[in-house]
Amino acid sequence: MTLPSLVQYLLGPGSTLKDVGRAVIDVVVVGYLIYRVLLLIRGTRATNVLVGLFVLGLGYLGSQWANLVTLNWLLGHFLSYSFIFGVIVLFQADIRRGLAHLGRGSFLGWLAPDDRSDQAGLVEAVARASVELARCRRGGLIVLERLADLGEVIETGVRIDGVPSAELFLAIFNPSGALHDGAAVVQRGRVAAASCLLPLTATPTARDLGTRHRAAIGLAEELDAAVVVISEERGEISLAVDGVLHRGLDEGALRGSLVRLLAPQSGGASALLARFGRAGKSGRPATDKKGAEDDRAAV
Repeated sequence: MTLPSLVQYLLGPGSTLKDVGRAVIDVVVVGYLIYRVLLLIRGTRATNVLVGLFVLGLGYLGSQWANLVTLNWLLGHFLSYSFIFGVIVLFQADIRRGLAHLGRGSFLGWLAPDDRSDQAGLVEAVARASVELARCRRGGLIVLERLADLGEVIETGVRIDGVPSAELFLAIFNPSGALHDGAAVVQRGRVAAASCLLPLTATPTARDLGTRHRAAIGLAEELDAAVVVISEERGEISLAVDGVLHRGLDEGALRGSLVRLLAPQSGGASALLARFGRAGKSGRPATDKKGAEDDRAAV
């Protein structure tokens, strides 16, 4: 098969070598757009919704192939244009965040390395600050970025862009300061903002909890992030992940949990746990009777 005939076979009759360049550009642009969309929604509940839609699409094609008329008719109407408008309403927050990011961000920002391998300093700073806040019975709320983009949360607070340290967290959550209300957000290894607002959970079992704990669960339900909560009433350290609140953590348990959650690979997590020593021996965090019901999954 000659090259011109191969081009016509792939791109259609009448295609020439000039059309190959346009086809390559078309594929590259579409692939880049899909890549940016996946980066935008990773770590959010939109990912699970898209997976569900993909499964429905496979079911629709499968019903056509198997000649299942009733199932094909049902899925076809469910995936109609009216449903597409419903998806737009469902993803309106993610679409708004993506367009805002596109408008203010650099198109070369994706070339920047996403290096999260060195988390030792961040984990140590959060652990030390949490223990000190609990000892002094001072409330605190620290959000640690994982996969989800926390840009929308950061916009609700006061920009800081500081190096994480126990002293910085203690200064932020000083009751006499202006930033102690709300959450401190850590993004890309920096304390990006303080006094940030978090969504409150609507879970019925969390009604007896304080505002900080409900805010931690609320964010952990919506985004893939780790939220450390320090109770000023009980002097208790808690950690919210995947919509579950783990209560009654000591310093070692908090360190170990944060290392496992923030390290990008199991090898990196093992190295950090070995560096901290006793963090890997802390085991499952203890919970009080009230927190046992919420602590349904290991961190």
